[in-house]
Amino acid sequence: MKKINPTIILVRPQLYENIGMAARAMDNFGLSKLSIVGPRDGWPSKKAKSSAKHADKIINRAKVYDHLEDAVSNFDLVIATSNRKRFLTKKKYDSFNTLQKKIRDFKNTAILFGPENSGLSNQDIRLANFLFAIPTNNTNKSLNLSHAVSVISYELFLANNSSVKNISTSNIDKVSKLELSNFIKFLVNDLDFRGFFRPVEKKTNMIDNIYSIYNKIGLSKKELRMLWGMHKKLKNQPKS
Repeated sequence: MKKINPTIILVRPQLYENIGMAARAMDNFGLSKLSIVGPRDGWPSKKAKSSAKHADKIINRAKVYDHLEDAVSNFDLVIATSNRKRFLTKKKYDSFNTLQKKIRDFKNTAILFGPENSGLSNQDIRLANFLFAIPTNNTNKSLNLSHAVSVISYELFLANNSSVKNISTSNIDKVSKLELSNFIKFLVNDLDFRGFFRPVEKKTNMIDNIYSIYNKIGLSKKELRMLWGMHKKLKNQPKS
Protein backbone atom coordinates (compact mmCIF):
# COMPACT_ATOMS: atom_id res chain seq x y z
CA MET A 1 0.00 0.00 0.00
CA LYS A 2 1.25 3.44 -0.96
CA LYS A 3 2.58 5.47 1.97
CA ILE A 4 1.06 8.90 2.49
CA ASN A 5 3.71 11.65 2.58
CA PRO A 6 2.19 14.96 1.46
CA THR A 7 4.16 18.18 1.48
CA ILE A 8 3.19 20.43 4.38
CA ILE A 9 3.08 24.08 3.25
CA LEU A 10 3.09 26.80 5.90
CA VAL A 11 1.74 30.01 4.38
CA ARG A 12 3.09 33.28 5.81
CA PRO A 13 3.91 31.83 9.26
CA GLN A 14 4.63 34.45 11.91
CA LEU A 15 6.55 32.59 14.61
CA TYR A 16 9.74 30.62 14.07
CA GLU A 17 8.82 28.45 17.05
CA ASN A 18 5.66 27.27 15.30
CA ILE A 19 7.63 26.37 12.19
CA GLY A 20 10.05 24.32 14.29
CA MET A 21 7.32 22.60 16.28
CA ALA A 22 5.41 21.81 13.09
CA ALA A 23 8.56 20.16 11.69
CA ARG A 24 8.97 18.23 14.94
CA ALA A 25 5.39 16.92 14.70
CA MET A 26 5.92 15.93 11.08
CA ASP A 27 9.01 13.94 12.02
CA ASN A 28 7.20 12.30 14.95
CA PHE A 29 4.62 10.91 12.55
CA GLY A 30 6.68 10.08 9.49
CA LEU A 31 6.19 13.11 7.24
CA SER A 32 9.31 14.64 5.71
CA LYS A 33 8.50 17.37 3.16
CA LEU A 34 8.08 20.97 4.32
CA SER A 35 7.65 24.16 2.32
CA ILE A 36 7.36 27.68 3.71
CA VAL A 37 5.78 30.63 1.91
CA GLY A 38 6.72 34.18 2.89
CA PRO A 39 7.82 33.67 6.52
CA ARG A 40 7.19 36.99 8.25
CA ASP A 41 10.67 37.38 9.74
CA GLY A 42 12.70 35.90 6.90
CA TRP A 43 14.66 32.66 6.58
CA PRO A 44 16.69 30.69 7.71
CA SER A 45 16.08 30.70 11.46
CA LYS A 46 18.03 29.34 14.43
CA LYS A 47 14.85 29.52 16.54
CA ALA A 48 12.98 27.28 14.13
CA LYS A 49 15.79 24.74 14.14
CA SER A 50 16.00 24.82 17.93
CA SER A 51 12.24 24.29 18.30
CA ALA A 52 12.37 21.38 15.86
CA LYS A 53 14.59 19.37 18.26
CA HIS A 54 15.63 16.23 16.36
CA ALA A 55 13.71 17.25 13.23
CA ASP A 56 16.28 19.81 12.13
CA LYS A 57 16.79 17.74 8.95
CA ILE A 58 13.28 18.76 7.88
CA ILE A 59 14.10 22.42 8.58
CA ASN A 60 17.34 22.15 6.62
CA ARG A 61 15.58 20.66 3.60
CA ALA A 62 12.57 22.99 3.72
CA LYS A 63 11.80 24.81 0.48
CA VAL A 64 11.07 28.52 0.80
CA TYR A 65 8.96 30.56 -1.62
CA ASP A 66 7.85 34.15 -1.92
CA HIS A 67 4.49 33.27 -3.46
CA LEU A 68 2.04 30.44 -2.80
CA GLU A 69 1.32 30.00 -6.50
CA ASP A 70 4.95 29.02 -7.05
CA ALA A 71 4.91 26.66 -4.08
CA VAL A 72 1.93 24.65 -5.38
CA SER A 73 2.72 24.74 -9.11
CA ASN A 74 3.96 21.14 -9.34
CA PHE A 75 1.26 19.48 -7.24
CA ASP A 76 -1.79 17.73 -8.65
CA LEU A 77 -3.79 17.92 -5.40
CA VAL A 78 -3.77 20.85 -2.98
CA ILE A 79 -5.76 20.77 0.25
CA ALA A 80 -6.43 23.94 2.26
CA THR A 81 -7.03 23.65 6.00
CA SER A 82 -9.56 26.05 7.50
CA ASN A 83 -12.26 26.06 10.16
CA ARG A 84 -13.59 29.50 9.24
CA LYS A 85 -17.00 29.90 7.65
CA ARG A 86 -16.45 30.98 4.06
CA PHE A 87 -18.85 31.91 1.30
CA LEU A 88 -17.09 29.90 -1.40
CA THR A 89 -18.35 27.19 -3.72
CA LYS A 90 -15.59 24.82 -2.67
CA LYS A 91 -16.07 21.34 -1.27
CA LYS A 92 -15.25 20.98 2.42
CA TYR A 93 -14.49 17.76 4.31
CA ASP A 94 -13.97 17.01 7.99
CA SER A 95 -13.41 13.25 7.82
CA PHE A 96 -9.83 12.00 8.20
CA ASN A 97 -10.82 8.81 6.40
CA THR A 98 -11.88 10.88 3.39
CA LEU A 99 -8.70 12.95 3.63
CA GLN A 100 -6.32 10.00 3.45
CA LYS A 101 -8.30 8.39 0.61
CA LYS A 102 -8.11 11.61 -1.43
CA ILE A 103 -4.36 11.87 -0.85
CA ARG A 104 -3.77 8.27 -1.95
CA ASP A 105 -5.47 9.01 -5.28
CA PHE A 106 -2.80 11.51 -6.37
CA LYS A 107 0.96 11.37 -6.92
CA ASN A 108 1.88 14.79 -5.53
CA THR A 109 -0.16 16.31 -2.73
CA ALA A 110 0.24 19.43 -0.60
CA ILE A 111 -1.62 20.51 2.53
CA LEU A 112 -1.80 24.24 3.25
CA PHE A 113 -1.80 25.82 6.70
CA GLY A 114 -2.39 29.56 7.10
CA PRO A 115 -0.75 32.21 9.31
CA GLU A 116 -1.41 32.16 13.03
CA ASN A 117 -3.41 35.38 13.22
CA SER A 118 -5.85 34.97 10.34
CA GLY A 119 -5.55 31.63 8.58
CA LEU A 120 -5.57 31.23 4.82
CA SER A 121 -7.05 34.01 2.70
CA ASN A 122 -9.68 33.40 0.02
CA GLN A 123 -6.97 34.09 -2.55
CA ASP A 124 -4.88 31.28 -1.02
CA ILE A 125 -7.86 28.94 -1.07
CA ARG A 126 -8.45 29.64 -4.77
CA LEU A 127 -5.43 27.43 -5.45
CA ALA A 128 -6.77 24.45 -3.48
CA ASN A 129 -8.90 21.57 -4.71
CA PHE A 130 -10.92 21.42 -1.52
CA LEU A 131 -11.04 22.53 2.11
CA PHE A 132 -10.41 20.35 5.13
CA ALA A 133 -11.62 21.27 8.61
CA ILE A 134 -10.16 19.51 11.64
CA PRO A 135 -13.11 18.45 13.82
CA THR A 136 -13.16 20.50 17.03
CA ASN A 137 -15.44 21.64 19.82
CA ASN A 138 -17.95 24.12 18.37
CA THR A 139 -17.19 26.65 21.10
CA ASN A 140 -13.53 26.98 20.06
CA LYS A 141 -12.54 25.97 16.53
CA SER A 142 -9.20 27.80 16.37
CA LEU A 143 -6.07 25.63 16.58
CA ASN A 144 -2.48 26.78 16.97
CA LEU A 145 -0.55 26.31 13.71
CA SER A 146 1.80 23.63 15.04
CA HIS A 147 -1.09 21.84 16.75
CA ALA A 148 -3.05 21.70 13.50
CA VAL A 149 -0.03 20.21 11.72
CA SER A 150 0.35 17.72 14.60
CA VAL A 151 -3.25 16.51 14.39
CA ILE A 152 -3.18 15.93 10.65
CA SER A 153 0.29 14.34 10.77
CA TYR A 154 -0.91 11.93 13.47
CA GLU A 155 -4.01 10.93 11.53
CA LEU A 156 -1.95 10.27 8.41
CA PHE A 157 0.48 8.24 10.52
CA LEU A 158 -2.44 6.05 11.61
CA ALA A 159 -3.53 5.65 8.00
CA ASN A 160 0.01 4.69 6.96
CA ASN A 161 0.17 2.04 9.64
CA SER A 162 -3.28 0.61 9.11
CA SER A 163 -3.62 -3.00 7.99
CA VAL A 164 -6.47 -2.04 5.65
CA LYS A 165 -5.55 -2.32 1.97
CA ASN A 166 -6.43 0.68 -0.14
CA ILE A 167 -5.84 0.35 -3.86
CA SER A 168 -5.96 3.58 -5.83
CA THR A 169 -7.06 3.54 -9.46
CA SER A 170 -7.27 7.25 -10.15
CA ASN A 171 -3.57 8.12 -10.06
CA ILE A 172 -3.58 8.52 -13.84
CA ASP A 173 -2.45 11.45 -15.94
CA LYS A 174 -3.58 14.20 -13.54
CA VAL A 175 -2.90 17.82 -14.42
CA SER A 176 -0.46 19.74 -12.26
CA LYS A 177 -1.39 22.93 -10.42
CA LEU A 178 0.75 24.94 -12.84
CA GLU A 179 -1.03 23.54 -15.89
CA LEU A 180 -4.45 24.18 -14.39
CA SER A 181 -3.52 27.64 -13.10
CA ASN A 182 -2.32 28.70 -16.55
CA PHE A 183 -5.63 27.66 -18.06
CA ILE A 184 -7.72 29.41 -15.40
CA LYS A 185 -5.72 32.64 -15.74
CA PHE A 186 -6.21 32.55 -19.52
CA LEU A 187 -9.93 31.92 -19.06
CA VAL A 188 -10.38 34.68 -16.45
CA ASN A 189 -8.50 37.22 -18.56
CA ASP A 190 -10.59 36.43 -21.62
CA LEU A 191 -13.85 36.57 -19.66
CA ASP A 192 -12.75 39.92 -18.24
CA PHE A 193 -12.01 41.22 -21.75
CA ARG A 194 -15.46 40.13 -22.88
CA GLY A 195 -17.21 41.90 -19.99
CA PHE A 196 -18.30 38.78 -18.14
CA PHE A 197 -17.65 40.05 -14.61
CA ARG A 198 -20.72 42.16 -13.94
CA PRO A 199 -21.50 43.81 -11.64
CA VAL A 200 -17.90 44.85 -10.99
CA GLU A 201 -18.23 44.62 -7.21
CA LYS A 202 -18.86 40.86 -7.54
CA LYS A 203 -15.82 40.24 -9.73
CA THR A 204 -13.58 38.86 -6.97
CA ASN A 205 -16.22 36.41 -5.76
CA MET A 206 -16.93 35.30 -9.31
CA ILE A 207 -13.23 34.61 -9.91
CA ASP A 208 -13.03 32.70 -6.61
CA ASN A 209 -15.92 30.52 -7.79
CA ILE A 210 -14.27 29.85 -11.16
CA TYR A 211 -11.12 28.66 -9.36
CA SER A 212 -13.28 26.50 -7.08
CA ILE A 213 -15.13 24.86 -9.96
CA TYR A 214 -12.02 23.85 -11.87
CA ASN A 215 -9.99 22.87 -8.80
CA LYS A 216 -12.57 20.40 -7.53
CA ILE A 217 -12.98 18.53 -10.80
CA GLY A 218 -9.70 16.55 -10.78
CA LEU A 219 -8.97 16.96 -14.48
CA SER A 220 -6.75 14.65 -16.51
CA LYS A 221 -4.25 16.04 -19.00
CA LYS A 222 -6.46 14.83 -21.86
CA GLU A 223 -9.48 16.66 -20.43
CA LEU A 224 -7.47 19.86 -19.98
CA ARG A 225 -6.30 19.68 -23.61
CA MET A 226 -9.94 19.41 -24.65
CA LEU A 227 -10.86 22.47 -22.55
CA TRP A 228 -8.04 24.44 -24.15
CA GLY A 229 -9.30 23.43 -27.59
CA MET A 230 -12.90 24.35 -26.78
CA HIS A 231 -11.92 27.72 -25.38
CA LYS A 232 -9.64 28.61 -28.29
CA LYS A 233 -12.48 27.75 -30.68
CA LEU A 234 -14.88 30.00 -28.77
CA LYS A 235 -12.23 32.73 -28.55
CA ASN A 236 -12.33 33.06 -32.32
CA GLN A 237 -15.94 34.17 -32.08
CA PRO A 238 -16.48 37.96 -32.15
CA LYS A 239 -16.79 39.86 -28.86
CA SER A 240 -20.44 40.43 -27.93
